Amino acid sequence: MMFRETFAGAGVLAFTLLITTPASADHPGEDLNQVMAAKEAAFEPVAPRPAPELAWQDTQGADVRLDSLEGKIAVVSFVPPGRGAPCADQQGQLSQAITSLNASPMRDMVVFVTIGDAPVAGTGPAANWTRARSGEGQTTEDRAAAFASASGRGDGLPLIHVLDRSGRQVGIFHGADFLPLNLVLYINGLTNAHPHSEPGLLDRLFGWLP
Repeated sequence: MMFRETFAGAGVLAFTLLITTPASADHPGEDLNQVMAAKEAAFEPVAPRPAPELAWQDTQGADVRLDSLEGKIAVVSFVPPGRGAPCADQQGQLSQAITSLNASPMRDMVVFVTIGDAPVAGTGPAANWTRARSGEGQTTEDRAAAFASASGRGDGLPLIHVLDRSGRQVGIFHGADFLPLNLVLYINGLTNAHPHSEPGLLDRLFGWLP
């Protein structure tokens, strides 16, 4: 646990260093999924496909639809009832990734959504992290299964699904053994698929080597 906490702190520090660190490597571009798969065993590349329908309830009880987030990168996870420690551990890793990402200009480009059956009001520890209950009569279990149908691993672990700005499901992080910074690096790669004010932000420190 101490390693995880130290690593998260180092990730935040890394963002500070990135602003003044010169470029050191090319971005992987269209090879992003293959590069991340080589870096992170918990990552599974997905052939881009439209994300399944998903809705959740906001704090006023109104339904919000996933497709309303098009134009932003969306990171979707699920906490079905009875999953206990595996989901809790994964949400802990996700929280570390969000803390690191939100120390960078990417915070305005990414939305995190965690869906559960229990009514969860408000947001997570960050303004861009929504934790809510399923909407439109959907169950968390059914929606999690619909998203998981893109995976070929069948390992039974809770999954984190990453959607690009077009609303396509493009990558999956399995379980809680991934490094939070690798999730941030992957998101950074997706933000670089379109021009923005800080191109190559993370690449300048870590590089992208197969």
